[in-house]
Amino acid sequence: MRFRKTAAITLVASLLATIIVSSPAAPAAAVGSTYYVDSVAGSDTNVGTVSSAPWKTLTKVNTVTLTAGSRILLKAGSVFANQYLDLTGSGAFGAPIVVDRYGAGARPLIDFGNTSVGNEGFGVRIRNGSHWEVNNLEITSGQHATAMRRNGILVVGEGPGGGDFSQIKIVNNVVRDIFGSDRRSGGINLHARNVSGGGESTWRGVLIQGNTVDNVSDTGIQTMTDALTGAPGWVHQRDAFRNLLIRGNTVTRIHRDGILVRASNRPLVEYNTTDQIGRETDVNASVVNYLPVIGFVAAQWMYFVDRGVFQFNTASNTRKLDGDGQAWDFDYGVYDSVYQYNYSFNNEGGALLVLPDTSGNVFRYNISQNDFDRHRGAISIDPAATGDLAVYNNVFYRSQGQYNPLTVANTKTQVDYRNNIFYNLAGGGYENGPKATYANNTFFGNSSATVTGDPSKSVADPQFALPGGATDLLSAIAAYALGAGSASRDSAAVLPDNGGIDIAGRPLPTTSIDRGAVEGTPAGPSMESSEFASGLGAFTPVSGTWSSGAAVGAALQTDIQAEGIAVAGSNSWTDYSVSSSVAASNANGNAGVIVRYTSPSNFLTARFNHQTQKVELYKKQSGVMTLLGSSAYYAGIGEYVPLRVDVRGPSVDVWVGPDKLVSWTDTINAYPAGAVGLRMGYSRGAANEVLIRH
Repeated sequence: MRFRKTAAITLVASLLATIIVSSPAAPAAAVGSTYYVDSVAGSDTNVGTVSSAPWKTLTKVNTVTLTAGSRILLKAGSVFANQYLDLTGSGAFGAPIVVDRYGAGARPLIDFGNTSVGNEGFGVRIRNGSHWEVNNLEITSGQHATAMRRNGILVVGEGPGGGDFSQIKIVNNVVRDIFGSDRRSGGINLHARNVSGGGESTWRGVLIQGNTVDNVSDTGIQTMTDALTGAPGWVHQRDAFRNLLIRGNTVTRIHRDGILVRASNRPLVEYNTTDQIGRETDVNASVVNYLPVIGFVAAQWMYFVDRGVFQFNTASNTRKLDGDGQAWDFDYGVYDSVYQYNYSFNNEGGALLVLPDTSGNVFRYNISQNDFDRHRGAISIDPAATGDLAVYNNVFYRSQGQYNPLTVANTKTQVDYRNNIFYNLAGGGYENGPKATYANNTFFGNSSATVTGDPSKSVADPQFALPGGATDLLSAIAAYALGAGSASRDSAAVLPDNGGIDIAGRPLPTTSIDRGAVEGTPAGPSMESSEFASGLGAFTPVSGTWSSGAAVGAALQTDIQAEGIAVAGSNSWTDYSVSSSVAASNANGNAGVIVRYTSPSNFLTARFNHQTQKVELYKKQSGVMTLLGSSAYYAGIGEYVPLRVDVRGPSVDVWVGPDKLVSWTDTINAYPAGAVGLRMGYSRGAANEVLIRH
């Protein structure tokens, strides 16, 4: 993707859902007031603070000063035509300002039509605020001849009120049929905007989850700071957004890009689906004749990002216009970042684009099925790109219409191709050169003889279960599992830092690694998922005070006088991977996951400790806690930290994003097996959806 220029994974169906929103300023309101709005039965002369006497319009809401703990509740089934929410101010930790619905039925619909504020249209705008949640709304504007910037949900920091903001949550909304006239338009948009008289804005702890964005211009979901456009004195080009989590969203029929993360440090983008990206809106061009002229799009990508992770996403049917058209893109200014465990198909520009000013990036354990090569190949590296790139344990399947090279060897970028399987029933070969190294790859089908420099290459059929037959990420895992007699089994190079799991989420062995993205048999791993949308699911409290629902989609532990433990699974479980985003909810608190649990006195636990600002691994043996290892990591109170713990034989690895932060070996076999759990040690804390793969 150039700056100048549905097949969602079922195992994470509902995901965590917690959202924070904002509101305007005017007459003072009581702390924590709740305002009810009903477009049918309401009246703006009503008191508004009881459901039996609701207001009627959003215009009335926009006259109220909201304070910490306030709630704006819109009646299910209401339609607010030619109206919008324009919100300012801030909530507080533990007392966000919440916009949500009440009652049973369809999401309340905000149709902001051709309305605007300062020649900018929006359904919900949060301006210069922290601690907001926006949940369960439907937002649209429809088609209008007026050219202006439009967004469904806009979070903006600008002017004299700009600054450092935190805890914005946008969850479970539908944003559709919105058409804006420039690149800052679209579905969900966070923007640090340079306005005369204002300072630079940044955000910490942003959650965008479970939303549907359909038929919008310009971009589906995006983050942006004007530090990237040369705003004087602005310095946060790489970290305007910290602890950004974008998960479980569906983005379809988009004019430009699907999901675009700019200026972020350690963003995590996972379990999202994008489809029909790039001049794909369904719009009457005789009415909406002002959509931006675009030539370069990508489905899901990063720009000026450090240590970003995009994983378990699906990208399909992205168009190649003047160029680009890939599923994934290491764009300008991206360093030490990873695309892993993703599935892409029918993207016209190929699977991956790499542009200049990038290095230290990794593309691993992905599956690409019939991503076309109408740019420069399945992997397209800009001729001016420098740095280095690791491409390993991927599957590239081609059956039709592709003739450009599968791999590229330019003169400036060092590319290391290892352990991949290229299944080539179409045209196109493999480029060789001093900057391209090959080891332990499988080249099956056409042009296998064109690659040199891989003494361990295989040209044998990998015996995939159903090559070409995948329709989503789960079916791709099954389709591209190796046959029992495949020469690609147990013949890959063992890499010292290979991510720890395969695309199915199963811990990788330390020896005899398979080529490709799916390790071993069976194709479908055993998975357990607890989403905490209502109750604790498979988790049973052992100690502490546990609940769910106060923060939708999170398990909460609130007893600071107890070691809060809740467990799931079997004490006989041995090798598995468990992941959850956890948050310490009080100063000096901690929150984490448990592995190899056999009793309240014996287990291993990985946690984020707010007091030490570290990720730590402890053992509890006969009731005594002992620190096994730690690594520095910063997160604020209430900010989610994406932990993953892999246990495989005596080895225990703790990951946050692309980084393995702590490793330990159980040399005396004290913890050979055990269940999983959640733990907050004498702390308030939260954990969103837990995924266990074993």
